[in-house]
Amino acid sequence: MSEQVQGVSSDAPASEPAPLAALDEQGRRIVDEELKILERVQARVAEQLATEAHQFEDLDGAMIELRDEIASAKEEDLPALLDQMHQLAALNAKRGSGRSAPVDAKNPYFGHLRLEEARAGKRRDVLIGKRTMLGSGEGVSIVDWRNAPVSRLYYRYDEEDEYEEEFDDRSIEGKVLVRRSVMVSDATLRRVDSPQGSWVRAPSGRWRGLGAESRPTLEGGTGKASRVPRGRLGVNDEDLGHADKRLQEITALIDKQQFELITRPDSGVVLIQGGAGSGKTTVALHRVAYLAFQDHRRFAADRMLIVVFNEALVEYIRYVLPALGVEGVMVTTYRRWSAALLGRLKLGLPPRRTDSTPEAVVRFKKHPMILAMIEELVAEDLADVEVSLRERLDGREGGEAVIEHWRSLAKLPPVVRGRRALNWLLEGEGQRLPAKTRAAAETSLRAFREGADDVLGDWAELFGDAERIRDAIARHAPEAFSDNELTSIVRWCTKKAAALIDWRESQDDDLAKLEDEDEDIAAAPRAKAPRLDGEDDAVLLRLSQAKRGGIFIKGKRFEYEHIVIDEAQDLCPLEVRVLLDTASAGRSVTIAGDRAQKMIFDNGFVDWPQLLDDAGLPHVAIQPLKITYRSTRQVMALAQHVLGPLHDPSDDLIARDGAPVSYFGFSDMGEAVAFLGEALRNLMAREPSASVALISRYPQQAQAYYEALYIAEVPRLRLVARQDFSFLPGIDVTDVRQVKGLEFDYVVLLDPTRQNYPERDPSRHLLHIAATRTAYQLWLVCAGDPSPLIPRSIVDEAVGDDAIPR
Repeated sequence: MSEQVQGVSSDAPASEPAPLAALDEQGRRIVDEELKILERVQARVAEQLATEAHQFEDLDGAMIELRDEIASAKEEDLPALLDQMHQLAALNAKRGSGRSAPVDAKNPYFGHLRLEEARAGKRRDVLIGKRTMLGSGEGVSIVDWRNAPVSRLYYRYDEEDEYEEEFDDRSIEGKVLVRRSVMVSDATLRRVDSPQGSWVRAPSGRWRGLGAESRPTLEGGTGKASRVPRGRLGVNDEDLGHADKRLQEITALIDKQQFELITRPDSGVVLIQGGAGSGKTTVALHRVAYLAFQDHRRFAADRMLIVVFNEALVEYIRYVLPALGVEGVMVTTYRRWSAALLGRLKLGLPPRRTDSTPEAVVRFKKHPMILAMIEELVAEDLADVEVSLRERLDGREGGEAVIEHWRSLAKLPPVVRGRRALNWLLEGEGQRLPAKTRAAAETSLRAFREGADDVLGDWAELFGDAERIRDAIARHAPEAFSDNELTSIVRWCTKKAAALIDWRESQDDDLAKLEDEDEDIAAAPRAKAPRLDGEDDAVLLRLSQAKRGGIFIKGKRFEYEHIVIDEAQDLCPLEVRVLLDTASAGRSVTIAGDRAQKMIFDNGFVDWPQLLDDAGLPHVAIQPLKITYRSTRQVMALAQHVLGPLHDPSDDLIARDGAPVSYFGFSDMGEAVAFLGEALRNLMAREPSASVALISRYPQQAQAYYEALYIAEVPRLRLVARQDFSFLPGIDVTDVRQVKGLEFDYVVLLDPTRQNYPERDPSRHLLHIAATRTAYQLWLVCAGDPSPLIPRSIVDEAVGDDAIPR
C-alpha cells in the first residue's frame, strides 16, 4: 500500500505538510484509524491471493465441522462463526474457477461498524461490502451487505444505539460503538462520514474536515407541497375573486390562462399543450366540473368519458372528481375502454390477444396509414357495388334509376346506405321498376349489405392481402420500414388473417352440423382461435365506425357528450380518431398532452398538428400553458438539458426557484443503499407527511432497491409494480413507466446510468418524465457511470470536496 494512501507515513519530505495535518485531533484519530483498517484489509487481500490453490480444497468437510461448532457455540461467538460460514460458502461456490481476490481490492467495503456484545463485552470491527472476507486473527472482517445477517445492524442502527437481533433463531444483543460510511476507490480512502463529522481527501492527498452537518439531507417540503385530502386535486376553499363564484374549488394552481380554458364554450375541441406540472390534467378535470355545472342534463356523469395514460391516474382521478362536484364519470385507460366496448359489440371476436407481436407490426398497425387503408377499403367496397349494379342492370329498363338512387345516398355510411337502398327498392319508389330489374338490383344490394356489416371479415381483408399492405407502405410510409421489416409485417398479418378465416369457417361448419341431428360435431377437427394483436382493437373499432357510421349497441349510437383525452401524445392517431368519433354532434372534447413526456415511441406521433390532422381536426388551435406549478427552476433546467435536441425553446416554462439538483455517485448498489437508507430514515423522522418516489428505469431494479431498503428498515416503504399507488405519505419504490402524470414532494432517480439511459430519444423522454415528478427536490443516486444525458456540471460538482465523491 502506498504511503500516500496510508496518510501516516514517516517518510514524507519535511517541507511537505502531512496529509492529516489540517485536521483537528478527533479528525486525525478517526481518519487515521480508517486508513489503518484499509491497510490491513489490503494486506489480507494480498495474502489470500498468494494462498496456494490446495488450501481451498476440502471445503465441504470444513463447512460440516463449522455447522457442528455453531450448534454448540456460545452466544457471543455466533456472529463470527456465521460470518465464517458465509465465507466458506462463497469459497465453495468459486471452487474450480481459479484464484481471484475475495473482494475488490480497489473498492473492498463502504461501511464500518464497531460492535460491543452485551453479555461477553467483546468488541469487534465489521466492514460492510459487496463480498465477504473473513479475518484471520487481525480482527477485521468484511461481510456481504446483501445476505450476511450482521449487515442488518449497519442499516438499522446508528452509532451509540443498542441493538437486538435474531440470528438463526438466536437473539443477539449489544451496542453499536462506531458506525461510519467510507468511500474507497482505486484502493484509496477518499472520504469518511461519521456522527462526529465528515472528512474528505483532496486531490493533493491532504485531508480536510467538512463539519458535522456536511452530509446532504432531503428537506424543504413540509407545509409547502400541494397537499390536500384524498379526493381533491390541488384545490381548497379559497375564493379567487372570479365573477363566476360557482367554481370555488379553483385555487392558485389555476391561473388566468387555465381558467379561460376551463370556461371555454361547451362545444368544440380544446387542445392543451403544456410541460410537466403545468396543470393540463387539472384544467381538463375542472372543465368537466364546469360543463357539468353549466348544463347538468347534457353533461350528465354517465355521458362523459375521461381517458388517461395509466391505472395510477385512473385511481387518483376517481378520488378527485367527487371533490369537484362530479361523481360517476367513467375514468379509464384506452386499452381497457376499447376492450370493454368491443365486448359489447358482439362481433364474434377471438377472446384473447397475443403478447408477442413483432415491433415492426406494432408500428405498422399504429401508423396513420391504417386510417387511409380503412378509408380505401370502404371506398373499394362501395365502388364494387356500383360495378356489380352496372353489370347486372346493363340494358335493363329502369337500371339507371337504381344507380342514380344509389349515388344519391353517397353521404351515408355504407351499412346505412345499403339498407336505405334496399328499402327504396323493395318498399319505396323502386317497387315500380320491372320485376327482373328489381331482382337483379336486389341481388347486388343484399350481397353488399351482408358483407358491409362484417367487421371481422373487413379486418381479414385489410390484413390478409400482401399486395395491399406493400402498396400502402410504399405510398404512405416509404421510409418507415426496412425490407426485412416489411417482410415480417406481411408474413405476420397474412398468417393471422388466414388463421382467422379458418377459425370462422370451422365455426360455420359447427353451426351447420347442429342443424343436422345426424352429424357428430366432436368428430370433426376444429380450427384453433387465433390470438389477434392488441393493436387490432382500435382497427376493429374504426372499421365499425367507418362501415356503420359510428358505434351502435342495440341499435342506438354509442356516444359521449364530453370526452377528455389526457396524455394524448401516447395514443396513436387511429386511437384518437376512434375516441373522437364517439363524441356527440356537439363534439365537446378536451385533449391534453406534452410532446416532451412521450412514453410510447411506436405510435406514429410526430407533433400536434400532424396528430390533429390525422385524427380529422386540422384546424384546432393549440393552447399552450407556460407556467409549471410542480417542479422548480433547477429541476426544469435539468429536464430541458436531458431532452437536448428534442426540447423546443417555445415550450420553456416559468418555474419557481428551489433546491439544487444533487448527484451522488457510488461504485456499488450496497453503498448507495446505505447512503440512501440513512437519508430516507431522517426524512421520515423530520417530515412524516412527505411523499417520496424512488424511480428506477426497470421494475427489476425497483424490486432490488426495495428489498435492500426494507432490510435497512426504511419506514413506510412501498413497492409499486402495478401502478397501485396509495397516494399516502411515505416512500414509493417504482419504475419510470409507473409514474406518468403523478407528483411527489421528493424524487430520487435510482441508477441513472449510461446503461439505463443511453443517448437515445426514448431515454431522453423517460428520464425527463422521471425527473419532473418532483415538487421540491431531486436527487440522482447512481451506482455506476452516469448517463451522458445528465449535465456534466452536476456530476463534476459531486466529486468536489463538498459532496460525496464518486
